[in-house]
Amino acid sequence: MACFITPLLVGISVYILGKRLRIYNRLRLNILVYLLIGGALVLAAEHAWHGEIVPYPPFLTAMKSAEEISIALHEISTVGSTMTFAVAMLWLGTLYISRTTVVKTSSIAKIGATSRA
Repeated sequence: MACFITPLLVGISVYILGKRLRIYNRLRLNILVYLLIGGALVLAAEHAWHGEIVPYPPFLTAMKSAEEISIALHEISTVGSTMTFAVAMLWLGTLYISRTTVVKTSSIAKIGATSRA
C-alpha cells in the first residue's frame, strides 16, 4: 500500500543531511541514497501498476476512509521501517567489505614492494 514512503523519505533526508554536514563522500552515502530512493521508486511503480496509487487525492487507494488510514500508517511504520533497516544493513555490509578489501590489497602491495627491494 504505502510501504515505499519510509525509504523514500529516509533517502531524501540522508541526501540532504549528508550534503549539509559534508560527510557524503567519506561515508559513501551515495550508495545508501541510491539504494533507498531507487528501491522506493521501483516499489512506487509496482504499486501504481497494481492500481494502489492513483493520480488524484488522496493518491493512495488505501487511505479513503479513517479505518484504512490507520492500516496504511501501520504498514508505513512496520513494513517501511523494516525495509529501510534492511537496506541500511546491506549498505553497512557493502561499506565494510569495500573498506576491508582496500586495506588488504594495499597491505599486500606494500609487502610486495618491500620484498622486491
